[in-house]
Amino acid sequence: MNAAEHVLMGGLRVAGIEKPAVVCSQESLTYGALTVRVSQFTAALRGAGLCPGDRVAMLMLDTPDLVVLHLAVMAAGGVAVAVSTRSTPAELRDIFTVMSPFAVVIDDEFTELVAGSLAAGAPASRLLLRERDLAAWKTRPDRALVPYSRKPADAAYWVMTSGTTGQPKAVEHRHDNVLCCTDYLDHGLAATAADRFFATSRLHFAYALGTTLFGALRIGATTILHERWPTPSTVAATMDLYKPTVVFSVPTLYHKLLETGLSQKAVFRTVRRYVSAGERLSPKIGAAWETATGRPVLDAMSCSELVHKIFTNTPTSHRAGSSGRPMPGVQVRLIDHDGAEVTNAGQTGRLEVHAPFLCAGYRTVDAPPGNPAHRPCDRFKNGWFATGDQYLRDEDGFFYHCGRSDDMLKIAGLWVSPSEIEDALAGIPFIAEAAAISAETLAGLLEIVLYIAPVSGADDEATLAEARERLSRSLPRSKLPRRYVIVSELPRTATGKIQRHKLRIGMS
Repeated sequence: MNAAEHVLMGGLRVAGIEKPAVVCSQESLTYGALTVRVSQFTAALRGAGLCPGDRVAMLMLDTPDLVVLHLAVMAAGGVAVAVSTRSTPAELRDIFTVMSPFAVVIDDEFTELVAGSLAAGAPASRLLLRERDLAAWKTRPDRALVPYSRKPADAAYWVMTSGTTGQPKAVEHRHDNVLCCTDYLDHGLAATAADRFFATSRLHFAYALGTTLFGALRIGATTILHERWPTPSTVAATMDLYKPTVVFSVPTLYHKLLETGLSQKAVFRTVRRYVSAGERLSPKIGAAWETATGRPVLDAMSCSELVHKIFTNTPTSHRAGSSGRPMPGVQVRLIDHDGAEVTNAGQTGRLEVHAPFLCAGYRTVDAPPGNPAHRPCDRFKNGWFATGDQYLRDEDGFFYHCGRSDDMLKIAGLWVSPSEIEDALAGIPFIAEAAAISAETLAGLLEIVLYIAPVSGADDEATLAEARERLSRSLPRSKLPRRYVIVSELPRTATGKIQRHKLRIGMS
């Protein structure tokens, strides 16, 4: 089998050769043209000496060439690895050390960024330029795609991630993982080949990769690309130009579109489905978005270790503040602090997942290619995967995110969820966002510290006073913050998740 063939040929059979497959401001490709280019790139990679299992790093803008290269590397028997264009030289050195890539493909503008990192982290790798080398590959003869046969358990692609810890590692996905790429689109969105998908997240994120590359192409839909990191204005411009029917984004960007007033544009009311993932969508943002656009945001939850969603809300079954119900074929369980399974609704537990599309494990310096992927025993247990998230289930089977397991606050022997504190501030107009952490006092005891980012122009003292008053009315005394800190914004990962470890460092 070969995952690239599964995705591309499946979509081609549905869409035909003339339908747009991938569109962006630089170039658009029909399904027929996409197939031809994948064939050209696949032949070029094999001709350059790519061997089965070799890694190809892609430090590129989100253009059709990145989509083509991702599929071609897998079709040629290699392992495709998209890398963030915001990586620092030090991060790239670490990534290349883990990867030992056969080649690194870049846009010309990243030449200086990559040069030193490549020499230090992967001295034997070749550097390929999109504007030179890939352009030459496009002149190769037009021949039928002949994918390299791979075993279902062979590596197909990696997702580079640092989570909230800041330590780079690769999540390894197999060829058979990709067979499930349309499950969420079918069940969660009732998506069809007539849809036009637009993800504001870049293609090196698992969120966009599984939906707008693998999933959308497999069902014969059209994928809209946003070449660079999104801003509210560029997202609105893309919406105006291509008029997507399904939009995938993150809570932070939905909030920014609301704050700038761009969500009031008529084009946002033409979208059929809005999806949020990456971090929990607050009920406040969800309600404001539905008021502005007339469409609910369907919150869903997954992680880099899975191809698609664990939980999802659907158009016919959704609940504010919830990640939704489990996807068909996905088993979930909640485990309490004593290791017992939670059976009662309303009780918080650590989320564990059993799914057919779980990754093979991690690649690190200590688990390089050629060796078995690293499967930490605290995360991988007898077919179950511990996501690191705390959840609770209500009586109707909806699941609610209660923070990360390592974010849970244990104060005076009691466990407190940060989201319980943060949600209590919902509706205060001059608070943009907040994050609760635990920090040691001078006496060595733990106390709750609340970071608050006011909206632009808000008075800090008034913001603090309102926050204190609201929390004192909403929470028991044991859950009240002991310290409050005003910040201009909260530190976040590239996917928009709050980096609470940086807040803890700031308190030390």
